[in-house]
Amino acid sequence: MNVLRDRIARRAAALLAAGVEPDIHHAIKQAAFTLGFSRGAPIPTESEVRKHLQGMAQESLGDAGYREGVQGILALAAELMDLLERGFSGTTLLAGRGARGHFDGGAEIHIRLYARAELSEIAQLLVDVGCEEPSFETIETTHGRANRIRTSMDGVTIVVVRCLPEWWSDHEHDLVTARPTATRTLKALRHDDPSA
Repeated sequence: MNVLRDRIARRAAALLAAGVEPDIHHAIKQAAFTLGFSRGAPIPTESEVRKHLQGMAQESLGDAGYREGVQGILALAAELMDLLERGFSGTTLLAGRGARGHFDGGAEIHIRLYARAELSEIAQLLVDVGCEEPSFETIETTHGRANRIRTSMDGVTIVVVRCLPEWWSDHEHDLVTARPTATRTLKALRHDDPSA
């Protein structure tokens, strides 16, 4: 790795860990600026910053504590997926970085709910189980427009995208870019970690 890029990634990770910057993009820009790079800096990728964040978390919590934190977030994901499947007779999928157990740089659970369900009813179920008041967004996907709900619980951001059941045939791809993405079903989560 480029030494300067690594310095920026390390500084960005420190800014995020300290809560100085709200997201990775701002942290990278601020890190480059504070290290004296206004233009032409070798900008690190999000993945490079997250590796430093993971290292910081493991150093702070210890390896066992870090793993326990990841398992706790995956258990929350499994609990929410189970509630959504039972509540709306649908199928759920954990997608993106969280499906690989990567939560460094902000713990986010991205759940797809494949069901014909009212957005307001999904939101109500989430609030009923203790999630914060949600916000609603519309995204453009490879299948057309989709609605998603953004909320949080215990410091973990939760995003639920309502997908039509017929979109399942494309479930191993990112909804926006159509690139392959990591996914895990509820059954797979429970198989990998029975406590989930």
